[in-house]
Amino acid sequence: MKFFIRIFSVLVPMCLVINGLRAQDIHFTQYLASPLSLNPAETGHFDGNWRFSNNYRNQWSSIGVPYKTISVGIDKPFRVKKGAIGLGLYFVNDKSSSAFLTENKVLLSFTYHLKFADKHNLGIGLQGGYVVKNFQSNDLTFPSQFNESSGVFDNSLENNLEQIDENINYPDLNIGLVYSNNGQKIKPVVGFSVFHINSPKKSFLREDDKLAPRIVAHANLRYLLNKNIYIKPHALFMFHKGAKDVVAGIEGGYLMPEKYLLDIIYLGVQSRTGFSTFDAISPVLGVGLFNFEIAVSYDLNISQLRSVSNMKGAFEISLIYKNLYKVLETITLPCDRY
Repeated sequence: MKFFIRIFSVLVPMCLVINGLRAQDIHFTQYLASPLSLNPAETGHFDGNWRFSNNYRNQWSSIGVPYKTISVGIDKPFRVKKGAIGLGLYFVNDKSSSAFLTENKVLLSFTYHLKFADKHNLGIGLQGGYVVKNFQSNDLTFPSQFNESSGVFDNSLENNLEQIDENINYPDLNIGLVYSNNGQKIKPVVGFSVFHINSPKKSFLREDDKLAPRIVAHANLRYLLNKNIYIKPHALFMFHKGAKDVVAGIEGGYLMPEKYLLDIIYLGVQSRTGFSTFDAISPVLGVGLFNFEIAVSYDLNISQLRSVSNMKGAFEISLIYKNLYKVLETITLPCDRY
């Protein structure tokens, strides 16, 4: 426990002194269905033998070239004395707008989950990997390419950018904490994480422009009203260099009796805001069957952009598969004796 307290005492001050988000990072409306991007400590934080997760997001197709994001993750817990170790692998491909700005990210996760007092779990996770970004400057126009005689931009003219890289890459490092309680009626989960703690350089212009750390706090609580019906309120807070993102929602579900084909069906709704204005309202519908959980959602844009977007935002689909062996694989950690 002293180890976790020391780590927490380092992370909390970081949260207080680092300012918010500038929208460089991807985000999913169904953030609870993307555990490896939500918090490194979520790696291996489930009941089962291994888990596969897949997310797809298509945004702003109504007002131009859409932003598309695909992620794939796999993670596995290994039982050890007084807890479990989690290992995970996560891949993201993100394509943004007409400049064909592409980001590919591969991350490895390692967590340790300490179980105490039967139902309590406290985990710490470390995630690290490599990011590759590129874009096509030929698809962009710059101020120096404005043709005064024709009155339009001409990308065949010189762009006057002497130092520009169309390809950059950098290492990335994230850390997180998560607490959960596996009660019979009430199952709370609270998490806190810091992304880009190494502040990597991310400028295409060869400038000393560093990616600021992104702060994430999240919580949800699943409450059983009876043996078949539950509700789950949830919230997410993100801060990244001046921008703020707050998501709040609630989910209601029905746990099917064993004789039915479906295991679970649920319906939810959530809203996203940046404090100064509301951004979107998102209904979510999901089902579970044969250890698969599939959900779809749609962001109804209600920001000032709605006059252009016609309230059309982002479509998203998520898929999670859990291999639910009841006995986890157990490993023994070597320990020198003195």
